[in-house]
Amino acid sequence: MSAENPAMVVVIAGSRWEDTRGTDHRLAEALAKRTRVLWVDPPVPFAGPASEGKPALFPGFEIDGLRPDLLRLRVVVPPGFTRAVIRSIATSLQARAIRRALAELNIDSVAKIVLSPRETFPRTVPGINILHVTDDWEAGAELMGLSKNAVRKTLETNVNDADVISAVSPYLAELLERQSTKNVVVLPNGCAAQGMRPEERASARRPVAGLVGQLNERLDMDYLEALADSGVRVEVIGPRRDRNPETSGRLDRFLESKNVVWRGEMPEALLWQEIEEFSVGITPYADNDFNRSSFPIKTLDYLAAGLPVIATDLPAVRWLGSQWIKVVRSPEEFVRSVRNAIDTEYRFSDAQERRDFANQHTWDARARELLALIAGGTT
Repeated sequence: MSAENPAMVVVIAGSRWEDTRGTDHRLAEALAKRTRVLWVDPPVPFAGPASEGKPALFPGFEIDGLRPDLLRLRVVVPPGFTRAVIRSIATSLQARAIRRALAELNIDSVAKIVLSPRETFPRTVPGINILHVTDDWEAGAELMGLSKNAVRKTLETNVNDADVISAVSPYLAELLERQSTKNVVVLPNGCAAQGMRPEERASARRPVAGLVGQLNERLDMDYLEALADSGVRVEVIGPRRDRNPETSGRLDRFLESKNVVWRGEMPEALLWQEIEEFSVGITPYADNDFNRSSFPIKTLDYLAAGLPVIATDLPAVRWLGSQWIKVVRSPEEFVRSVRNAIDTEYRFSDAQERRDFANQHTWDARARELLALIAGGTT
């Protein structure tokens, strides 16, 4: 198996293909430009409200084409598969489905990448095991609606079975290394490469701060409320995923502010057009264990669109070390910095430098790094 062309990469994803696009979706698409990829959805129960559109019980799986060289495998399992006993049955059914799918595709050499806090490596499927940890899953278990104990056990199993372990941030890599004797490679999130549009001009920018991404407990509501109270115009694009009643109430009030417009979730092609009209992108994440381990995709996406960024102080921001990201440590400084970014005259050359910086951190670059890890074979 070479770094340029492994026979197939099996991506055992943390979300379904139709779900909000995250690290697993973007990495899979980038990998598919260089090798064949089999995306494995989380299992689907054969009965109950979550079973709509399930594969036929026999053979119990279905393969769909998503993109050139990117296929999706859906597997049907018994209801209640989050419970320990049934979970083991579901794991076996998923492994069998992967084996049969690879046989149908005439693939006999694979790399298996787990990007999920719930799934384990299919041990009966041959090939190298890569664990790519996208967040501090244990710290974020409640946020994701998962059992912290179950997430811990799954992570311990996967760390033990992994040939290669990677993590999206240096902080998370250090955390994992303290829990294991294995080395952990830092493989951060990336962004889509964006070029300057020939028709781009200063008049396309609007005096608006943009917040893109899922709206949940990761956000620091003190910062957002201060921004709303300041009168700065804010546009928000993304779905709500909040669970905590206090956060939900504060989000309600923020989104109902007269100077805040919530656009909801939108297709990625339209999203980029909207982002490019903002004056500044904001990443106001709370300072907690989960966020310190994270690598917010939105920060690089803002830079790829040519925007300056105002972000709270997280290890991933310090790792990027970009002059185009203003790091703030209080709501008052946050508001001042956002106002200053909106009031600063737009310069074509600055926007291009931000894009040039972001283009060093594309998903294609991350895919090349991951394939090199696969070629290396072991931690």
